Amino acid sequence: MRRIYDSDALERDDDDPFRPSGRDEPASRSIDWAAFSHAFVPVGLRTRAIDVGVSTNRTVYEVGQPVRIEFEFRNRLPFPIAIPTDSPNVWTWAVDDASEADAVSRTVPDRSAAFSFARGERKRFRRTWCQRIRVDDDEWQPVGPGTYALEVRISREDAHERGLVDRTTIEITNRR
Repeated sequence: MRRIYDSDALERDDDDPFRPSGRDEPASRSIDWAAFSHAFVPVGLRTRAIDVGVSTNRTVYEVGQPVRIEFEFRNRLPFPIAIPTDSPNVWTWAVDDASEADAVSRTVPDRSAAFSFARGERKRFRRTWCQRIRVDDDEWQPVGPGTYALEVRISREDAHERGLVDRTTIEITNRR
């Protein structure tokens, strides 16, 4: 009895379409859902599919106490979504409109990118704010007692109009 690999059953010749191919090509029948959603799902629906959230572990902090912040982005749809962004930094955070508050800025190329999500995916990021606001390239100023707004947004000019922003407030007190 002849074995299958001894026969020509696993080879295909370009002239004979009924003979199997000898090339090592993967037989991919799956759909690239990220490309599909990018091509067929309107931007308005893609932006409504993403839920943006910011939260802290408490609402009241003492002066100088680190504030732990959690940012969450969630795709509410059962298929992948990619949202075009204005920057390779696909999201940013701010304290009273001071971007990334006390972080040292990184040089980011001026080009667009995309924030991609798998179906139903949740992305969580944690940061700690040391209650300082950056006032110059190498100078930070501590904040005093008061109420501060923490905001997260996807890096788009129309983030506020499209609902890609969330905001929460915290209070800093002098209770020592």
